[in-house]
Amino acid sequence: MDSAAIVVTLIASLLSGIIGVLVSAHHYRKYDKEKLKRDVLRRLAGNRHLLTVVPCEAKGEPFIALNEAFIVFSDSPKVIAALKKMHDELRQSERLVDNIVTLIKTMAEAANVSVNILNDSFIECPFSPRKGAVSLQK
Repeated sequence: MDSAAIVVTLIASLLSGIIGVLVSAHHYRKYDKEKLKRDVLRRLAGNRHLLTVVPCEAKGEPFIALNEAFIVFSDSPKVIAALKKMHDELRQSERLVDNIVTLIKTMAEAANVSVNILNDSFIECPFSPRKGAVSLQK
């Protein structure tokens, strides 16, 4: 191998490395900026119940998660449809449990989490202590 071929190989190697770093940096900056925008939008949407004209009593993580869901699952039409159905039927208390079960199953499917082995009653009856229940803490 002559010295010209070695120089060409070295220059090509350096250029490919530099180009790779520049492309990666560009994509990372773009991804980071988009992630930041989505995070701000997610937090604002999640807490929008606190910004309404008539502030409601709904506070806490479940309501924040429900309000964030349309942002996080924006690429899943099934989740959006289940979320919209639940929102449309909020005033129908007899539909709430069915809508929550459907929404959780649909979200799990979209997140590639298998819940097929669990029946609906598992989702309907979460683990939660009853008032006066025995404490596991010592």
